[in-house]
Amino acid sequence: MFSPYEELEYLSDYLPDEGEAVLVSREEGELVCKPWSQEDLRDGIHDAQLYGYLVQANERLSSVGTAPIWAATILLIWLAILTHGILGFGWNQWYFVPGCSAPILFGCFRWIKKRQQYYFQNAILPQLQAELRKHRVPFYSLVAGIRQHEEFRCLLDEIVHWSPQRANLS
Repeated sequence: MFSPYEELEYLSDYLPDEGEAVLVSREEGELVCKPWSQEDLRDGIHDAQLYGYLVQANERLSSVGTAPIWAATILLIWLAILTHGILGFGWNQWYFVPGCSAPILFGCFRWIKKRQQYYFQNAILPQLQAELRKHRVPFYSLVAGIRQHEEFRCLLDEIVHWSPQRANLS
């Protein structure tokens, strides 16, 4: 019988090409060599079903802002029509529309944020907690995995304001 170091030396002769990797583990007393590849697509989140759920949750959070954006756009168009058409403001008073647009846009962004918080708390969070229990993923490992993906920005913005410890205190 070989020592573990001798077994590793033997296995090193059969390692794959550069850039490829193997996972060496011990099964029933024997060293076993298995091919291993890290999927770049889901870096940090290794379960395909959980990754798919996170993509869906992020897209739903993103779409919550559609109605406020449309409402603000229509309001700004009517503001421009009102000021120039009905009130008779000309190009000399151009600053009035951008001046009124700033509070409207601020209100739009606050409305979006409130809708996202509400949707996260009531629709996504209960399902996310069930997925974490089902896949046995610690909360902070999930946060670290989500942080590695730029496309999960909406979900990350909401999930960083929630923690399991605060939820237990409520």
